[in-house]
Amino acid sequence: MNKAELIKKLEDIEWEDFEVKEAKLEIPKNAWDTVSAFSNTAGGWLIFGVSKKGKFYDILGVSTPEKIEQDFTTILRNGTEDLLMETITNYRIEYLEISGISYEDAPTRYNFRISSEQNLWTTFFDIYERFPKKIDIPFKMVSGFRDDNPEHLQALREALVNLIIHTDYFSRANPRIRVFSDRFEFFNPGSLPKKIEYILEEDFSLPRNPIIAKIFRFIRLAESIGSGFHKMIEGWEQHYGIKPAIEGDFDYYKITFPTVTEKVPKKLGVKLGDKLGVKLGENEIKIIELMKENKYITTKELSEHIKISTTAVDNNISKLKKKGILKRIGTAKGGYWEVIKK
Repeated sequence: MNKAELIKKLEDIEWEDFEVKEAKLEIPKNAWDTVSAFSNTAGGWLIFGVSKKGKFYDILGVSTPEKIEQDFTTILRNGTEDLLMETITNYRIEYLEISGISYEDAPTRYNFRISSEQNLWTTFFDIYERFPKKIDIPFKMVSGFRDDNPEHLQALREALVNLIIHTDYFSRANPRIRVFSDRFEFFNPGSLPKKIEYILEEDFSLPRNPIIAKIFRFIRLAESIGSGFHKMIEGWEQHYGIKPAIEGDFDYYKITFPTVTEKVPKKLGVKLGDKLGVKLGENEIKIIELMKENKYITTKELSEHIKISTTAVDNNISKLKKKGILKRIGTAKGGYWEVIKK
């Protein structure tokens, strides 16, 4: 809202999406009630530094605008759960792990969940510690030490920080991360400041929450917005051979990181297909390769390796049996798998 728009609002007779508060030195407690009311309807404008007396308005200004902005940031960064819920009634960051490529494919809606109403520091570390468990981190030595910070893990960390920095915390939608068996999805309420093509080309930086961004950059957990997107895209492509997909609209954007590519499996599929004389799906190929490495491998272990549900594993095994490629020797507990060569 610019000065002309503010004056026009002040001259209007009545409105439902506009309210003023003095807020001379700090954010008044009743301001959060207004924010909550706006977030549960169609949104609105809450103006600090204006006093209402009857039908008249006086523009008083705010003595310490930096402190007003920091009050909100401090609540998000360091606030207790009770304080966060008292001031930002819709505050929550969701993290879900789903054993399938969709809810329909999964045996349950989710098998792990973090529904965090904690401050941003706690939320960041609670969610981030899950990422290494959901991706393959190959053994790699750097300067004589194991590299536990590969490029694809850095890409996910940057995406998490990006979500925290750019979320609209007064939106009726909640920021959400979903981890399916074939992808990570980061959903962010609040649009990008510019089109992604412009951001990437110009390294454009305009964080929605600049003080939060400054804090994460200070401890070297975040880049500027442009280079941050480059880090996500290039890091993911370097490891998986495929770029993340970025999409959105006026009130959200979503970044999808695929963990399954067709590039390698297609080559492997041709090789195995020629050898076995049949056409194989991607997960069928993975199951055969894992069974060749360990003929005693269990359904649960296959599920964990391939990152699909045990039900999906059983379905693929049934298909392989029908194709005459796979055979179970012995009992369910004491037996083993045999890949039949035609």
